[in-house]
Amino acid sequence: MATIEEQYTEEEEYQKEFEENAENHEPSLEEYIDIITQHQKKCEEEGKYVEAEMAMNRVKELKEQLKNRDNEELQQIHAEDLAELEETHIQEFNAFNEEWDKIMSQFQIHASELIRSLEEKHDQQIQEEMQRINEKLGDKYKKSPELLSLISTQKNLAKQKEYREAHKIQIEAQELERRERENIEKHETRIIRSQEKEMESLREKIIAGENEQKKERALKLECMFQRYQNSKAELQGQQKKDQNMLKKGFSGFNPNMSQVSRASGRSQASSMKSIHRSGQKKKPSNMSSRKVI
Repeated sequence: MATIEEQYTEEEEYQKEFEENAENHEPSLEEYIDIITQHQKKCEEEGKYVEAEMAMNRVKELKEQLKNRDNEELQQIHAEDLAELEETHIQEFNAFNEEWDKIMSQFQIHASELIRSLEEKHDQQIQEEMQRINEKLGDKYKKSPELLSLISTQKNLAKQKEYREAHKIQIEAQELERRERENIEKHETRIIRSQEKEMESLREKIIAGENEQKKERALKLECMFQRYQNSKAELQGQQKKDQNMLKKGFSGFNPNMSQVSRASGRSQASSMKSIHRSGQKKKPSNMSSRKVI
């Protein structure tokens, strides 16, 4: 039976020989662990317990290296997944704002066109009404027979030095003339008031439509953000499971091969993109063509 010193020497020679051979075919860390483990079992069977212990300690060191490597790779994968999800959300958010800014701009343009069109319509109505009044009454105001009679009476009383009575008739004639002139302008005033109500009603509809769009925009933005939060929570939950599996030394766990969280992250990102693209296809027919009235 070999002495302890001889076993140490043999193990050191084995490690040296193994490392020299490793330079030729560059085994993976997993293969290296398997080879050392087999060597450990062989030493155990042959009664070379010192060599077996050295091999066992080496396997522990290699497994710790493997665990650290897997942990670093897993953290990198998780960071990439979160970054990809975040980037997708930012792209969706920017596209959402761009689309809604366009919708709101089109709404304002359409509202301005409606107001301008109504103003032109009102101006035309006033012009037509003034023309009708002028054609009916002439450019010069014509007094009624009743008013002419009062004016004649007023003058006769003045000639007779009945100034007090003449003054009373004068006031009565002035009031009658005022009423007659008001009657001429009354129809125009009614038109103006009607136009003011019509314009006010239009502006109220525009404000209501604008508020409705703002509410819808805020609601859709909230839904989009909630989808992102749900996707992020789901991804982080899966990543936590990955980390727990690695900590527990789950047999066969490989962050590069399983990539459960990465698949989940990409699925969520793809889902968010798909939802946004679907929304883009539907909105033009529903929102961009929406009219104020």
